[in-house]
Amino acid sequence: MMRKRHCWECRRRCLVCDATEPACNRCSMSGTECPGYGDVKPTRLKWLAPGKVNSRGRKRKGTPPSELRGYHNDDASKATPESVYTMMSSAHMNMPRLEIRNEACILAQAAEYFNSCIYRDLLPIQELGQNPHIFPLSATHLQLATRRPFYLQFAMVCVTLSHRINRIRSDPHHKALLEEFYSYWGLALRSLNEHLNAGGGCADDMVIAGILTLLLADVQQGSSLNWRCHLEGLHQMIALRGGFREVTKSKNLEPLLLCLWFITVIGNTTCPTSDLVMTGLYLNKLRFLLEQYSTAASPFQMCPLPLFSEIVQINHLRMQATEYGATKAEDLSTTAYLILERIHIFSPEQWAESKQFSKLDWILIGTTYRAAVALYCILSLQSLSVLPESSELRACCAEHSHFLQESLKEGLSSPRIKRFMAWPLVLLGVEAVHDSAATRAFIAKQLAELSYGVGTYVPLAAKRVLELFWNSGEKRWDACFDKPYIFTTQIAVDTSHLMPP
Repeated sequence: MMRKRHCWECRRRCLVCDATEPACNRCSMSGTECPGYGDVKPTRLKWLAPGKVNSRGRKRKGTPPSELRGYHNDDASKATPESVYTMMSSAHMNMPRLEIRNEACILAQAAEYFNSCIYRDLLPIQELGQNPHIFPLSATHLQLATRRPFYLQFAMVCVTLSHRINRIRSDPHHKALLEEFYSYWGLALRSLNEHLNAGGGCADDMVIAGILTLLLADVQQGSSLNWRCHLEGLHQMIALRGGFREVTKSKNLEPLLLCLWFITVIGNTTCPTSDLVMTGLYLNKLRFLLEQYSTAASPFQMCPLPLFSEIVQINHLRMQATEYGATKAEDLSTTAYLILERIHIFSPEQWAESKQFSKLDWILIGTTYRAAVALYCILSLQSLSVLPESSELRACCAEHSHFLQESLKEGLSSPRIKRFMAWPLVLLGVEAVHDSAATRAFIAKQLAELSYGVGTYVPLAAKRVLELFWNSGEKRWDACFDKPYIFTTQIAVDTSHLMPP
């Protein structure tokens, strides 16, 4: 097997190059002209000794994300949590260190912004039923926060900065906020790295919370080239704690574990089949999961548990299709039709009966997710020839697409449920390759508005991916996603009950 070559710019900066021809993506994302892969070093490149910076490094505006990460999928798959975050932190050696004079003041400013902007937008969700994870940050919360590790404090500052950045993209202050975000991101990463290298409590609740918060901040800002490395670290730490059954005994971790399950499962839906991860593990733990969190507040971003269960099973069926191929095609096809039948018989009205408040909203949520999950089942499994390209299934997709679009028009206009509509909107976007230009324009417009409304880059990333797919001439599900994407609009997780060890 031929070893891939790194471009000269990535070699100069000691980064992992993706070897894309004629110019690598890492250079493109950082706004750098890629010098290519020739045998002779370009004369314009100036090589620096390790740890040295050039004269322009004193103040770097809006440090691009590609300069902040020196790791790759291949590294994460074989790394320990400590080595993963050491690699990530080493990429920050040349960053200017922000002077932190008063952490309490910084946290107070972040809390003020959270209460006036983020919490205010979250408050309508309470109309669906009391949610204990939605609350304003009080003086007591701030006092507790100052006793938390720096990696958790600064990661939360990153969340509020990123929200503001995604609200003022055309504002002159945008670049200054970007610089501030990456400075705090670097500080959080250094703090986590130092904690892991010290060897104390490398898998405790605080570390798990810190990594998950960093993951969400990365996804929210759209800066993560490899969000899966965070998942690798989290799952290894859970294994060190004795596995999911043991970790779920800590009730304080419930909101974090729910977020982890959602990110892993939903992330598997929007990635190439070759990049599916841990589908068997999550299928094996599915019954335990449903029993454990059946009464949790808004589990899995409002996706009904029966439908979330079907997503887990579809993910694993996709994995089996790549492993077994035509040898078990008939068995896989039978399983696929059974999954689709269960999706179709799911009743949003019956599901909503278990809710105390706002039953019409819950019916709308159930209707939206039923159509979205049905589309995922058909389109993703047709892409692998598990389901046929039949006129019957095409008509079924068109019907689900119609109902989904109508549901999304109502759902996206509701302050109570709009932030939970991102994944269904992406599903409609994949099906829209068969639909009209008007439908595609509706999706693009709604994704852009959702990005501003929720304060996250995620919908804009989805818009870019879908527009490339629509213009590619391809129709298959697996042709839409060139790498793993995570389309969640969750920007933070409740850590208020975590106490220092």
